[in-house]
Amino acid sequence: MSACVVWIDSEHAKIFKLNVSGVEKKTLHLNEATVKGAHHDNHKKNAEEKFFHDVANEIGAVEELLIFGSGLAKNHFKTHLEKHHHDSLSKHLVGVEPLDHLTDNQILEAGRKYFKKFNTYNITL
Repeated sequence: MSACVVWIDSEHAKIFKLNVSGVEKKTLHLNEATVKGAHHDNHKKNAEEKFFHDVANEIGAVEELLIFGSGLAKNHFKTHLEKHHHDSLSKHLVGVEPLDHLTDNQILEAGRKYFKKFNTYNITL
């Protein structure tokens, strides 16, 4: 069984893949060049879409996905999964929860508590 906990905001995502052999962590950053002028909004939206695609691709195939975040990015990422045919991820989504900026261990602990509460994936650290 595999699960994934993602903590995401508008600038970066921390991805924790959980399986029987342990926890694999990766951090992805929004790669947005500074653009000024009329095309700034379109560029920002395109950069965010690419960022969300990159995060989804990095997650890969999982049986359960939990998304945390402190702002709106967690909800935007959920919507992205639903709208952009990431069916394999969106159908395995078990929760989208608010969570402030925390250490990696605190994020994993919040994930463990969430999964334990809902009798889903059992994180052993």
